[in-house]
Amino acid sequence: MIRACQRLHAQGGQALVLGLLLLSLLLAAWISANWTARLVAARARLTHVADAVAYSGALMQARQLNLLAYIHRAQLGHQVAMAHLVTLIAWGQLASTQGRRRLTGNPPAFLIRRLFGSRFARAYGVTPSGNTSSSYNAAALQASLKRHDAVVHRILADAARQQWGQATRVRDEHMIRILRANYAPGIGVPTMQVLDDNFSRLLAWRSPRQYQGLLAPTLAIMRRFAFLGPRDLTETSGWITQPLCPWQRHHLRRRGKTFLDAQGRWGAHDTLSFHALRSNRWIGCYFREYPMGWAANGASAWQSGRHYVDRPPPDFSSQEFWRWLQQKSGLHAGSGNFLANSYAMRDHIAHAGGAGLPDVLGLARPDAVARFSVRLSTNLAVSDLGLSWSARHLDDAWWRALVFKRSAAAETYFVAPGAGSETPSLFHPYWQARLIAMPATTGVQP
Repeated sequence: MIRACQRLHAQGGQALVLGLLLLSLLLAAWISANWTARLVAARARLTHVADAVAYSGALMQARQLNLLAYIHRAQLGHQVAMAHLVTLIAWGQLASTQGRRRLTGNPPAFLIRRLFGSRFARAYGVTPSGNTSSSYNAAALQASLKRHDAVVHRILADAARQQWGQATRVRDEHMIRILRANYAPGIGVPTMQVLDDNFSRLLAWRSPRQYQGLLAPTLAIMRRFAFLGPRDLTETSGWITQPLCPWQRHHLRRRGKTFLDAQGRWGAHDTLSFHALRSNRWIGCYFREYPMGWAANGASAWQSGRHYVDRPPPDFSSQEFWRWLQQKSGLHAGSGNFLANSYAMRDHIAHAGGAGLPDVLGLARPDAVARFSVRLSTNLAVSDLGLSWSARHLDDAWWRALVFKRSAAAETYFVAPGAGSETPSLFHPYWQARLIAMPATTGVQP
């Protein structure tokens, strides 16, 4: 009995060794599981941050492109306003000259009524109500025109130039802010590298007459406004006045247009003339022009010697009209108002300054897509929770320098709302952002 008890006491320490060994295995398994979990969490966190950084960069690109589109649309709006202003100035000038001609009776209003009806007689020389108002004051309209031109070149054009000049830097700074926001301050953040970046080569400056320049959309928008359209009308009298040419009649010709010259400056011409059918034994039938109103301001689309003369006579009391016309342009001077054009250029209102249409940014790449990718690099010194490891004696552990790398790619693209397809341009703010698959080959772009 005594020996059995001695053997039992001798074997008691072996169970403790086995227990300690089992506990060590469990502790190693727990440490391994915790290590693996933190490793997976750190990599997953870096993957999510890389996606967020890439998407935020593409979103910033889209915001910048949409801002440029709004600037360009504002440019178009100011051009339309300037076109309306030069047209208003021309109409005010036309009304003023019509009033003077009606008062002098050259031609008389009753003759216009008899030949062409009361509608044209009432319109002849009728000035807008409240002509002294600033709405029809040429000086006030010219001052407004000058302010629009200053906004176009000194504000909008400079804003677009500055915005595009710092677009890449603004995008990169925004991505860095997003990266830092995902990690606690004071412990360091992953390093970021931008790869395969074509954003800086997406756009190029275009002159007004180039493809994607400002001239084509400006003319397209002009066609939407009847007020800015051609103001041409030829009214024919029903009276037969010349037996030598019974097929011809008296004409009332209204001519006018709003236009851009070769330098992109606005101008407007408006004339109204009564062309009386005359005849004599030397030349037969011809039209004697009686200007009823004229206006010209801003740029000019007429050529001297073809559409007008520089110093037209104020009247024809000292010479015959047909001889003067024969010397200057021929007896058949087309379907325009040659003498009224000459008076309009004599009284032409020139606008001070006026730099014309500005250059704008256009797409330089046929695919119209701004792509890039980012690569983030970090190590276990920054945990998956964004907190540093507090064990100071482990600061120099080799596994804390284990490097993680994750990459993500994104693009900014153009998509118009609705089912219809629309050509990408910087006149429509339809730029959006999305994540894309990493390209097959990735390299750093200069």
